Amino acid sequence: MKPWLRYLLLTFWLGATVYFNTVAAELYRYKNEDSVTVLDSYVPARYVKNGYAILSLDGRVLEVVPRALSDREIRERDRSLAAEESIAREKREREIADQNLMRLYGAPGDVIRARDAKISSIVSLIETQEGAIKRLQFQKRQQESALADIERAGGVIGKDRLARISSLENRIAQVESEIAKKEDEKGTLSIAYAEDLKRVKEMYQR
Repeated sequence: MKPWLRYLLLTFWLGATVYFNTVAAELYRYKNEDSVTVLDSYVPARYVKNGYAILSLDGRVLEVVPRALSDREIRERDRSLAAEESIAREKREREIADQNLMRLYGAPGDVIRARDAKISSIVSLIETQEGAIKRLQFQKRQQESALADIERAGGVIGKDRLARISSLENRIAQVESEIAKKEDEKGTLSIAYAEDLKRVKEMYQR
């Protein structure tokens, strides 16, 4: 055989050997519609969704491709992920809140002092507004008494006097509304400070 022909055949044989070894370097294990395990050089498209394993020629598992999730499993997975994200978010928010508390208060006693100062300020404002209501009510009674005197004397009550009483009534209602809001604020603050005090105590007991 001529040298050049021998070289050509050798080159072809080596190339073919490399090609077929590369092609057959992996096997695929899957189950068919009869649940029978099949080993083949490829996975038919209709079985891919059921999952399969990639094996080396000596039988070692190189990779496992899981089956596709059903719609129900996808929904359950998404709910589980959402729940985990919610828990992680709450944890981060709690850590930030704790850091803020530690910056605000050096000890549980600081929470108590801050609470008492704030509530005392609100109580003082409420007392001032209650005093204003008493003065407005006194003025209203005076106006009403003056109207009664005019009526007894057979006089005519002017619209300006009626408007004055109406203005006093509106002002009394406005101040009462402001007092109610301050009472609500005081209750909300008491609850908030109680929660802060409890948390600060927990952190100092660690």
